[in-house]
Amino acid sequence: MELRFSNGYTPNGWLYRPWNRLWEELENSPQSLAPRADVTEDNEGYHFSFEMPGLKSDSVDVHIDDQSLVVEAERPRPERPEGVSIHVAERGYGKLRRSFTLPEDAAQDNIRAAYKDGVLEVTVPKRPEAKPVKIKVELN
Repeated sequence: MELRFSNGYTPNGWLYRPWNRLWEELENSPQSLAPRADVTEDNEGYHFSFEMPGLKSDSVDVHIDDQSLVVEAERPRPERPEGVSIHVAERGYGKLRRSFTLPEDAAQDNIRAAYKDGVLEVTVPKRPEAKPVKIKVELN
């Protein structure tokens, strides 16, 4: 990709060369997108919400790797017929990956994940011994 004016002219002077090199590097480098996320905590566990629109649920992979919650997917670039001119291309395509190191009180079993309306919800429960315990005080 090069910096190109609407009249088709591609500037090639000293001022534009760094920009054209930058575009080439970005275009040729593998992209990894990081989906935006919200992370909340309550007494029961940790709740992760990832924005991942336009994906099929079977293309989303959620796993634990060395005490980290890892979410991966791939959004393929749509194929366009030959001769189609692209005027604006802002959507991201390629591999999506995001990871969070889990706290020590997170339980790695019974993790739940659900994908609906472009949002991946992952719930990581806390270990039972990490949850607050209410102790009843008896009167004598």
